[in-house]
Amino acid sequence: MQRVPYILLIAIFLTGNLMAQNETTTCSLGFTFEISDDKSWGYKEPVVTGITPGSPAEMAGLQLKDIILSVNKNGTYLKSYGTVRSWFDLQEDGMTLAVRNFTHSFKEMTVAKDCRQRNAITEAQLAPVFAFYSLEDVQDRRFLMPVKTKINEEALFHNYRTFDFAPTDESTRALDERINAIFIRALTAMGLQYDPGDPDFIIQTFYSYQNNPLYKPGSATYGSYQPVWRFDTRNHRTVKVPLYDPSEAVRVDDVAYNLDFGYRFYDRKFVEAGGMTLIWEGEVKERLSSHYDLADYLEMNLPLVLLKFPYAGNRSYGTYQVKYLKYNYTGIGYNMNDLKTVISVDPGSPAALAGIMPGDVVTNIQGQSFNHTSQSLTESYRRFIAETMNLRDKNSRYTDANGFKECMFWDVANYPAIAESFSNNRRYKAAFSYLFNFNQYIDWNTPLTINIEVKRGDETMNFAVTPRITTSSHIMVN
Repeated sequence: MQRVPYILLIAIFLTGNLMAQNETTTCSLGFTFEISDDKSWGYKEPVVTGITPGSPAEMAGLQLKDIILSVNKNGTYLKSYGTVRSWFDLQEDGMTLAVRNFTHSFKEMTVAKDCRQRNAITEAQLAPVFAFYSLEDVQDRRFLMPVKTKINEEALFHNYRTFDFAPTDESTRALDERINAIFIRALTAMGLQYDPGDPDFIIQTFYSYQNNPLYKPGSATYGSYQPVWRFDTRNHRTVKVPLYDPSEAVRVDDVAYNLDFGYRFYDRKFVEAGGMTLIWEGEVKERLSSHYDLADYLEMNLPLVLLKFPYAGNRSYGTYQVKYLKYNYTGIGYNMNDLKTVISVDPGSPAALAGIMPGDVVTNIQGQSFNHTSQSLTESYRRFIAETMNLRDKNSRYTDANGFKECMFWDVANYPAIAESFSNNRRYKAAFSYLFNFNQYIDWNTPLTINIEVKRGDETMNFAVTPRITTSSHIMVN
């Protein structure tokens, strides 16, 4: 069996977030940034490159690729990373950011600091720890796309607000209108507006879909390549597609079709008033292992290609990282040294409203005992992973961003057996499966409330907590 993940409860999932700390507390803002060298987007200013699911940054409305104009009223232009970072510590409880994006030329927001005791761990951090309980709901995955990008560095993309399309040929009108609809869906999600009356830039597309005359269906190597997965932004799921990985060498006679799609943005106003100046070009060339309708390909993959705009990063390829998280939020923060003691309860959270308090010791959740140590919990989790592999769908196998090769979704046909495995608390100590028990394969009854039993001093108390199903989805591309 391949190496499987185990629980590390020291400094877990905090690396990469902007943090401040002292001897007793750690404060996280939940985002990362870099100083841009891209002359068309945030040149010599901080650009947001990562956002942690469920973080104060996400709740404040900060978005990937936002240009940070100021921190606590201090302008960021031409400032070093260290200088900008130091301004985050000027206020104990949070900070004020001003950002620029396609929707706003200047927008101020307050980002609170999530300050907790250094040995506290939240449910948003615990859910990835126990990802193998529900890989359907916790995904950290990477994939490549062969996206080539060309940029006119005279263009300042933050000036653009509206777009339209070049005229189409009558012979391809139906397909072109479908493609245009995808552009409208993806670009309006970025904050741009479709405006045929007064567009800032015009979109032109080109494409081809060709049989490979050298393709040999009976090739001995056909079917021996790694499966390719792409993230479908419509349903927030990673889907297997009939494509070859652009980084993998593939025999030419194993390629069934070749697909080429490209698009160009032409400026109408800012670079040369009244002219049509090319400011952006993106193109993707794919090798197909079997038929993949061009329109269906674009419905899923064009929004991914467009994520390169306006901050392209690598202009030869696209490296995508998907961070998707869906879990039951109660607001309890646990002591990571024993994972039984409630060390914090978020104000106004479901747990707080139910009456759970810091200092409570959890003894049972939803009928499953919390009689574990960190070591026994780790051992039981690893045992659970190993002994339930036969209940997973082998056709869904993938390698996650951490390099684990035995990641698989649950087999629908085995849902009753999976739920039975979760209920075997003595062997698997799976009480933290409550984070995902809105799924039938966790708890066949999919309860709306969960019962939490705690010890408060010498008293045993029971609380009915109605968790909030919390979802976060981010795709980062370089």
